[in-house]
This record gives sequence, structure tokens and C-alpha cells, in this order.
Amino acid sequence: MGAVALWRIRVAVEDRPGQLAGIVQAMAEHGGNVVGLSIHTDPVGVVDEFVVDVPGSHHGLVADLTRRSRDGDVMAVPAAPKDVVDDVTRSLLLTARLRSEPNQLPEALRELLDADEARWTGLGRTVPDFPEEPESVLTVPVGPLRAVRLRRLDRPFTWTESARADALVRSVLPPAGPAPTRGSVVTHRGVELFVWRVGAGDADALHRLHRRSSAETRRRRYLSGTRDVSPSMIDVFCDPGRGLTLAARPGGGGDPVALAHLMYTMDPGVGEIAFLVEDAWQGSGIGTCLARVLTAVAADWGLAEVRAETVPDNQPMQRIMRRLGATVHPPREGVVQARLPVAGTTPSRRPGRLMTLLGQAGAPGGPAAKA
Repeated sequence: MGAVALWRIRVAVEDRPGQLAGIVQAMAEHGGNVVGLSIHTDPVGVVDEFVVDVPGSHHGLVADLTRRSRDGDVMAVPAAPKDVVDDVTRSLLLTARLRSEPNQLPEALRELLDADEARWTGLGRTVPDFPEEPESVLTVPVGPLRAVRLRRLDRPFTWTESARADALVRSVLPPAGPAPTRGSVVTHRGVELFVWRVGAGDADALHRLHRRSSAETRRRRYLSGTRDVSPSMIDVFCDPGRGLTLAARPGGGGDPVALAHLMYTMDPGVGEIAFLVEDAWQGSGIGTCLARVLTAVAADWGLAEVRAETVPDNQPMQRIMRRLGATVHPPREGVVQARLPVAGTTPSRRPGRLMTLLGQAGAPGGPAAKA
């Protein structure tokens, strides 16, 4: 019997039915036994990471997987028996350990992400601690001034791993409560808004908002000629199991003038955001303001990434996403997709980058934070 070795293999699997089954089948044909699976999102999209027990050489398996992968890029590095562990269990144990030894945070992050090295650093340093390429280094903010910088040379860090590190850090920081979804804000153009989570009682106001919006505005939001919201759409907007829908109205009261959605997707750790701003209020900074609210909420939920899809001529939406640091991909089948990593961007750790909602719940025109 040949030698048996454990390998950690990353494969970018095309998002089509049966593709993952084909990858697993290829592993079985080479005698490989999958003993671990983790799904990640990173700059190229969704990536599956397997821990595989492979008899003999792994080169034939890697070559076969390369032919089956989405982009021909397969990464294989040696794994150890300690890597065959449930990620959730490991995270919970590290959290429990940090409660009694919070000063061991760098070591806990190194263990969580299987990094080669971890050390404290300051935020905003101009000279990097490590000279390697950026994808081999991950900086995890810890409060407004400090961070832990990790290095791993054999494979790049993914956005999912950044979200995991962010969640572990938050477990040892003073509790700040969930990201708020109700209160007063001011856009960067000085427009004061009151923002709240949509409920069934808002149905009539949502109908009026859509009827006041032009056909072009509705097309950019829904990618179709939708004239109004149906009862089933309002049910989706109000369902916390689907995600979050926020409405915004002027600080002085009245009907909502904008909607913002953060919805779960079938890709683990990925949310989808979308906006509708009434024509008369476009160009007032409302879209950017609401995008920052949703990004803070997404980070609070533990999402690794938010995506936005729109038509190619929706330049305002693309500008909003670029302003927040998203990558906007060229049109594909008539749709432009913007992708934004969100881990590490909660307001408590990046003051000023994301606004916090202030004021008494339900009190329009209360104290406001500058967006």
C-alpha cells in the first residue's frame, strides 16, 4: 500500500448544478477521501476548500481538478491531522480560551487561520511589518488603534477567513450591541434622514414611493419594468429570514423617499444589497449613506462580502460601490456586479468610516451622526 497523505486543496467551482459533485467524484476516482470541507468567498468568487486523504501522489488529482475548476486555478498544500477538525468547534474553543487570556489574541488568530506568524501592530502604519505580497498578509483591526497582522505564505487569505478573524476579535472586545437599524443620520451632502426597518404597516407608503419613482429608476432597481411592489414582494421585504429592508424619510417626517435592501444569498457569507431612491432625492448622498448602514449591518451579521447587481448604465450605483471600496466587474449577460468585502468594518473599529444611527427610536429629527 502506498503512502497516504493529507492535502488541503482549494478549487474555484463554477456556480452550476452538479459542478461540486463532479469535483468530489474526481477525488473519489483518484482514491481520495474528503475529510473536511469549507466554503469561502474571495476576490475571484466562491472557493471550496477540501481536506483530502490521498493515497500516493496527489499530482494526478490536482491535474484533474484543474481541468474541472472554474478558472483552472487549483491550490494544494500539505495538511496535518490536526486540520481535520470542525471549524465551528475550534472557533468556540478559541473564544472560550480568550475569555481568560485575552492577551493571547494574536496566537488564537494564528491558530484559527493556520497562519505562519501573527503579531501586534498599529493601524495606519506606512511601513508594513511583512514584506510579502498583500494576499499573504491579513490585518485584523482590534479597536481604533491596534491590529493583529498575520502572515501565511502557502495560500492567500480569503474574505471568509477575514470575517472569521473579525468575529473572534469581537468576542474579546467590550460588547457594543448589534449594529443599529433605526435612528437619524445625515448624508455627506447634509440631508437629514430618519431610517427604520420596514414592516407590514408601511405597505401603502411603499406603494406610493414606487408610483412616484420614474420607470427608469424602477428599471435600475429591479432590472425590469416593475411598476409597483406586489404583496409578495412586501412580504419578502418584511421577512427577517430573507434579510433586511430599510426605509428612509426626511427628518421632518412624511413618506419614505428611499429603500435599501440587504438580503441573504445562497452563497455562504455573501449578502446582496440594492437601493431605490425617489427621483427628486437622487444626488443627495442618500444611496451612499444607506450603503454604509447596510455594510455595517452585514459585518455585524458576520458576512464576508456584499454584492450589488445592476444594469450597465446605472452609473450612480456603480459610483456608490466604488466609493466604498468595491470592485465593479464588466457586464455579463447584461448585468454589472460589484463586490465588496465587509469584514473588519464595524463602526466601533473604524470610526468615521461608517455612520452609527443615533437618537431615540422612532423619533424623527433626533441627534444625527455625520455620514
